Amino acid sequence: MLPDRAGRQIILHAVEVFSRKGFAGTKIKDIAASAGFSQGYVYMYFKSKEEIFTRIVELASTGAGLSVRFAAGLEGKAWERIGWLTEAFLAPDSLAMQHWRLIQLQTATSEAIPEEAKRIAKEKIREPFEHLVPLIVEGQRDKDIVEGDPLELAIGYFSFVQGLGIARLQTAEQHSFPSVDLVLRFMKKDR
Repeated sequence: MLPDRAGRQIILHAVEVFSRKGFAGTKIKDIAASAGFSQGYVYMYFKSKEEIFTRIVELASTGAGLSVRFAAGLEGKAWERIGWLTEAFLAPDSLAMQHWRLIQLQTATSEAIPEEAKRIAKEKIREPFEHLVPLIVEGQRDKDIVEGDPLELAIGYFSFVQGLGIARLQTAEQHSFPSVDLVLRFMKKDR
């Protein structure tokens, strides 16, 4: 269940603060100040920063799986659907996806992260792959995607996209960014 308006506002601001300060460096007072609430008001919604972070991981991980599932359900060739997904992931205004990647990175690399958040991230990380691998197989059948292990190609794809998302988030200025064609070139079969 999604939180109400104030709960969503707390979560959105918490994503920004966690992305900037990391899990260990973030305090409830930082989240409250960013959201424009008192600490007590934030505590009415969440018992701790651990609970907020765990909820963010849950929402972000579910959202990533839903994005890939949505792309898989679109009309058109598999290659076109993967292109649409890549555009969505790399769009400059896709802050949610960029922050998701940073939160995922923190979850995977920090020992300070709550165990429940680690468990959710580990469990949900499979969802995007479950929908992308069949798209890759379909693209291979269509002779649009290179031969090879579809799971390895999916891992390469998400590694590339996540890395670019984090780079975009950490770059203050709008630099020229790789195109979808460049990102997908490693998967494109020459004809």
